[in-house]
Amino acid sequence: MTPSWHSGPAAESGTLAARSAFPAPLESDPLVLAPLRSATLGVFEFLAYTGLWPAFVAAGLVAASGFTMLRAGSANLLAAPIALAMAGTLVVYNIDRLRDLDEDRRSAPARSAFVKRHREALGALTVASAGACLPLAAMLPAAAWGMCALALGLGLFHRRLKKRHPAFAVVYVTLAWLAVVVGIPAVTLAPGLEGLGAAAGAASAVAPAVAANLLASELRGQPMNPATRRRLRSAAAIALVGCLGPLIDAGSRPLIALPLSVWASLMAFREGERYGLFVLDGALVVGAGVATGLLAAARG
Repeated sequence: MTPSWHSGPAAESGTLAARSAFPAPLESDPLVLAPLRSATLGVFEFLAYTGLWPAFVAAGLVAASGFTMLRAGSANLLAAPIALAMAGTLVVYNIDRLRDLDEDRRSAPARSAFVKRHREALGALTVASAGACLPLAAMLPAAAWGMCALALGLGLFHRRLKKRHPAFAVVYVTLAWLAVVVGIPAVTLAPGLEGLGAAAGAASAVAPAVAANLLASELRGQPMNPATRRRLRSAAAIALVGCLGPLIDAGSRPLIALPLSVWASLMAFREGERYGLFVLDGALVVGAGVATGLLAAARG
């Protein structure tokens, strides 16, 4: 090989000098990267294990659904439904985790260990959230109370219903979510028949996205055998069904971000606990955020 003009010891010394003048990027420094990863993981674990991550899911879905129903008036009308959805989700999810700690340990051992260590703090958070639900519900129409009662009943009796009717678990949990994230905004912002179309449009995207998320969450910790892959494909197909409604209804078209985000999370599915708790639910947070941003921008 013919030597080039920039080869040799002098060039190597110049290269070393240049490298010393420009430090290595952050990614190559384990002393910096390891603590950063640990801190980021700690934040996500705190959000997921305390129930705040599902609460953010509820808030995002209420906001996205609500913006499709805000024909007139300020977006501030969504504040109480969003706050109520977050508080109610914290109550239901933490009661479920605290009550069924031993059973939950099989599918989510890291979360169960966190709950066991912080049982008293989570209990206090649950009580405080329940206390916040009362004045928030009082700010909404009476019909919203019925939606809350339906979601609360299905949420609190979820484990018992699942044992008796496991095949219908995804159906009634999806209904509970719909009652909160579509039903409460509908009866608050667009009561009567005029809001029925907007609520149906929102539900056509939200229901398949939530159902697909629930189906995939059931696969957490299971080996990737043919049966698991079939169920995962079914969940992905259900997510894509959620794109049909927004494609037909122009008013809810930005909601297509919800089922597409869930579908993307299923395409990269991993059976680990963290993926199920962080990424699958995170897909709903991201999809709801994108949809809300697009709907808000369309309102000007």
